[in-house]
Amino acid sequence: MELTIKNLLGFFNESLTAFVIFPSIICLGIYLTYRLRCVQISKLSESFRCLLKKGENDQGNISHFEALSAVLAGNFGTGNISGMAVALSTGGPGALVWMWVMAFLGAAIQYASCLLSVKYREVNAAGEYAGGPMYYLKNGLGLGSLASTFAFFTLMGAFTVGNFAQVNSISLPLAKMGVPPLLMGGIMSILVGIVIVGGIQRIARLASIIVPFKAFLYLSGALFIIATHHQNLLAALQTMFASAFALKPVVGGVLGFGMLKAITVGFERGLFATDAGTGIVPILQANARTSNPVIDGVATLIAPFMVMIVCTMTGLVLLVTGAWQQGLESTNMVTYAFQQGLGNAGAYLVIVSLTLFGYTTILAWACCAEKAMAFLWGSRAAVWFKYVYIALIPVGAIAHVDLVWVLADISISLMLITNLVGVAGLSSFVIEDSRNYFLAARKA
Repeated sequence: MELTIKNLLGFFNESLTAFVIFPSIICLGIYLTYRLRCVQISKLSESFRCLLKKGENDQGNISHFEALSAVLAGNFGTGNISGMAVALSTGGPGALVWMWVMAFLGAAIQYASCLLSVKYREVNAAGEYAGGPMYYLKNGLGLGSLASTFAFFTLMGAFTVGNFAQVNSISLPLAKMGVPPLLMGGIMSILVGIVIVGGIQRIARLASIIVPFKAFLYLSGALFIIATHHQNLLAALQTMFASAFALKPVVGGVLGFGMLKAITVGFERGLFATDAGTGIVPILQANARTSNPVIDGVATLIAPFMVMIVCTMTGLVLLVTGAWQQGLESTNMVTYAFQQGLGNAGAYLVIVSLTLFGYTTILAWACCAEKAMAFLWGSRAAVWFKYVYIALIPVGAIAHVDLVWVLADISISLMLITNLVGVAGLSSFVIEDSRNYFLAARKA
């Protein structure tokens, strides 16, 4: 029964990606990239400078650095590690190429989302800023019902993407080492509960400490493995691009099936890893202290770029070590690859990295879900939601890995589709505000 449900959900998700997600991101991403003059590249250096700016009169709850750390806490999740194994096993090496395409176009959509989030954000009774797609759908387009729909999809995403998928990926290697999944889930529940009761400010402060450390730790190991297997690097890159544009018949004589699979999987994994366009980044960014919404759009451009570096390093490690051809799944494939490059220390590095990546992602999604719950049913319901979220963490540790990932993909796809309505509908304001700000900045 489970296999039947999983297969139906998988077919639905692939169809959603191929016929809705892919064309939507391509069309809106290209349009915004053109009208905003390739903002994701032209303003990338300014994105770094935004992290150092401190405006005394800026309005918000956290700094831009803390906001970016919270964003990367959500982006730097197990999708950057185990998600790459899923991409290679289901879509082939070519999926990595299409991930970059998705991230590039998605960055323009994310820029627009964050600008709109701050433009239409509100201040709650506690003096905290609340924003995101639900607010610009309601306040910008007057689509209250669609705003509530997005908030509901955010709750779905919090449980599947931000909770179950993270815990599930962490539990796999620990289970092989003899750690019971339920025990690991229980410990994670306690660690998450300690932090999320403090809200976005405590999460942002913790993320600003953990995010740089975990990124440095993981990338150092990945770069070392790639360097010691450099003789396989060129072949790995050739395999990636050959697979990305493979037009030969693969199944049933269907021309281009392999390329279509690479595209759909690449967009799914790129969407999962970067969250570009899904709406969680603008929810987190809405709390930043700022003097102009355009600054918030620029500040987040660095996030997809940094995430894709981590994803690419993971993918290359899996390719140069040959781990992707060993018939392994999810985290176990990554663990095997790092063991090939670093010995037994590689397995521990993956486990530590996964734990840190997954932990901060669970925290970031909890914050987003709390904002969605408050939007739907008020601040009192949001308080109770925290306890439900914490209590359900162990469920992800014992769930079937394939079912967890397909449910996560569907949830995040539904968030993206709803968010794109708001971005597309308000794109003229994004373009106008951006041009006015950049023109004034050049004259200053």
